[in-house]
Amino acid sequence: MTYLVSPDCVSCAIEDGVAILDLKSNTYFSLDEVGTSIWDRMANPASLDDLTKAVASEYDVAPEVCRGDIKDLLDDMLKNGLIQVV
Repeated sequence: MTYLVSPDCVSCAIEDGVAILDLKSNTYFSLDEVGTSIWDRMANPASLDDLTKAVASEYDVAPEVCRGDIKDLLDDMLKNGLIQVV
């Protein structure tokens, strides 16, 4: 399964992360530095494994430590329509 940013969302960099506007619901969301790294990688289709490897490498954390948190974030983003499964 791969994930991609929804075409119904626009985002912009803010001081310590990213602000996202869901154009369907007119709701704003924000992500911290790690969330922003994940969001940016989903400009192109990315799998949970791809995202886990990238975050583990970028932040020097074991993949098994961050995988669950990334999965939770992806589930939340899906629930809110920020990303789609492709």
